[in-house]
Amino acid sequence: MFAVTPIDDRIHAFLEEPGSDLPVFDRTALLVHQEAIKRDPDTDKIVSYIVQDQVLAAEVLKVANSSFFRGIKKISRIQDALVRIGLREVVNSVMVATQRKNYSSHNPFLQQYMSRLWKHSVVCAFGAQWLAKRCGYDELAPEAFIGGLIHDVGKLLVLKALVSVNEKDKDAPRITRTAAEEFVASLHPECGSMLLEKWNLPESYCLVCRDHHRRDYDTSNTLLVLVRLANKACHKLGIGLLEDRELVLVTCSEAGILGLSDITLAELEIAMEDHASQSDA
Repeated sequence: MFAVTPIDDRIHAFLEEPGSDLPVFDRTALLVHQEAIKRDPDTDKIVSYIVQDQVLAAEVLKVANSSFFRGIKKISRIQDALVRIGLREVVNSVMVATQRKNYSSHNPFLQQYMSRLWKHSVVCAFGAQWLAKRCGYDELAPEAFIGGLIHDVGKLLVLKALVSVNEKDKDAPRITRTAAEEFVASLHPECGSMLLEKWNLPESYCLVCRDHHRRDYDTSNTLLVLVRLANKACHKLGIGLLEDRELVLVTCSEAGILGLSDITLAELEIAMEDHASQSDA
C-alpha cells in the first residue's frame, strides 16, 4: 500500500524523529519504578520524586483519599499516602497517572481508539496483578501490573506513525480503518518492544510486549504468562479493541501453566469486569 515509504520503515523512522508525537515514559515514573523494584527500596526517595511533580502528587493523593481507601480523615501528604495505601498502590498510581497522558489526542482518527486502548491497558494491569497474587507470585505483582499496563503500547506507536505517514506524505493513500487495524494487529508486538527499549525499561517488559501474542512463547516466563492470560480475559470480556466472547479461558495454555480452575477464572472475570466498571465511573 505504501510503495514510497513502507509502514514498517516509517515506524522505525518515527521512533528516531526529533519532535515526533511518540508515546513517552515519564521520567519521574521511571525513577519511582527503578527505586521501587529494589530489594530494599528507599521510600523517602520515592516520596521526594513524587512531590516534585504537583500533578502527579495530586493523583496519588486522590487515590489515597478515594472512597475505597479513605480513612477517618483526609490526608494531604505523600508520606501519609504511603502508609495508608502502601508502596505498591502508590507506584501503581504513578504509573497509571503518567501513562494516561499517552492515550489522548486531538486527532479524530487517533481519538476513536484511545479510550478503548486505555481501558484495556488498565484492566489488563489489574488482571495480571490479581493473578500474580492469587497464584502465589506476590513478589511479581508490581511487575505484573506494569507489564499489563504497557503490553499494548505498540498499538499507540503504530497508530501515531500511521497518522504521521499521512501528514508528511500528502500523496500517500488515505488510511482506512480496516487497514489501520490490520497494521496495528500485525506490527504492535515488535513495535512495543522497540519502544520500551527506547524507554530503557527492563528486558522483562520488552519481552512481554514482543511475545504476548506468540504461539511459541516461553512458558517458563511467569510474568509473560500472567499478562497473556489477563490479556485474553480482556478479549473474552470485550474490553479493548478485540472481542472473543467464545473464548474458554480454562482451555488456554496459560491457565494450565498457572494451574487455574474454572472457578478461579470465573472469579478473575468478575474482578476484571468490576474494575472496568469502576474505571467508567
